[in-house]
Amino acid sequence: MPDLHSWSSNLTAFFFKYDHAWLHFIVHIILIVTPVALASIFIRMIYLASYNYITEKASDKLINSPQKRVPFRLNTFIKKYTFVYQLRLAVMALLTIPITYAILELPKLIINNAINSENYDISKALFELSQVNYLLLLCGLYLLVLALNGALKFILNWYKGSLSEGLIKRLRLVIFSQKRKSCERESVENLSPVLLQEVEPICTFVGDSVVVPLLQGGTALTIIAFMMLQNIVLGAAVLALLPVQLIVVPIFQRKINVLVAQRLIEVRSLNSMIGDRQVIADSFKHKVIRVSFHRLYTLRMTLFKTKYLMKSINNFIMNLTPFFFYTIGGYLVIENRLSLGALVASLASYKDLASTIRELFTYYQSLQDTRTRYSELIKFIY
Repeated sequence: MPDLHSWSSNLTAFFFKYDHAWLHFIVHIILIVTPVALASIFIRMIYLASYNYITEKASDKLINSPQKRVPFRLNTFIKKYTFVYQLRLAVMALLTIPITYAILELPKLIINNAINSENYDISKALFELSQVNYLLLLCGLYLLVLALNGALKFILNWYKGSLSEGLIKRLRLVIFSQKRKSCERESVENLSPVLLQEVEPICTFVGDSVVVPLLQGGTALTIIAFMMLQNIVLGAAVLALLPVQLIVVPIFQRKINVLVAQRLIEVRSLNSMIGDRQVIADSFKHKVIRVSFHRLYTLRMTLFKTKYLMKSINNFIMNLTPFFFYTIGGYLVIENRLSLGALVASLASYKDLASTIRELFTYYQSLQDTRTRYSELIKFIY
């Protein structure tokens, strides 16, 4: 511990002029605790992902057959029906990364190099432009980059939307044609909610399955890299509470997965009872239906409470992160070790980073929810 303490003191002295107690504490958090925690979490994630991949590959060989048109695993289903489309979406998502960096860099250049007359040197400007013309050139480039970003994201969203809608129609036809040949009454009665309610969220997620982690993950990494280029401590500060989020969110999500599966089963059971004329005519079974209504209400309320509690905690952590950001960034500007333009650009980019991280957590929640739904769908089909 003494060696670690002295090492962190040396880090504080290296990055900051004064060894304030609060700076010492923050350096411990962002440069020691956060990297160690993130490394541990990512190693565990890689291990679990590798283990699940190997397990699923082995299971696919045992339980999937050419006669089964709907694979047992969600990953296999996505690969089987949308592999080529996902490659196209991935290319478009990767094209947004340099555009995102340009959107972050240009405002800093506008403030520091064009607007600030003290830093403007006509001999170093492109084509020896005047300060006003240089400002207009950078603003024009910024407008062009924004237009390119909007156009590319429009094409990307339209393409993934068309992919999802086409897959919804295809999966409905596959399930309908397979169940139409079945004489099992329970399956026929439960077919309507499955086709109309359960297929759509699964196929909608398939459209996002590759492009969202690439797009949002690439955006997040680009913003973090931009911040670290301004100042490495400033860039590290925005990740200070990320390990807490990576621990808290999965705990809540596991509870949500259980509730979603219970609700799907209850909806199918209720639909079967309502569609049965004998049940409708039986006064005793009316009570069973009322109990099912109450059970659905309880499940929904518990689901809402869990989701919103997770969202509130996540938002609190996201809003707490700027404490580190403002503290370090403000100190560096006061000490003239960071330009005001870089700080303003970093502050603006942090808002984008916060929304991007929220999108990634939303994607994780959708992934877990879709896996649960797909698992229940496979049980219904086979």
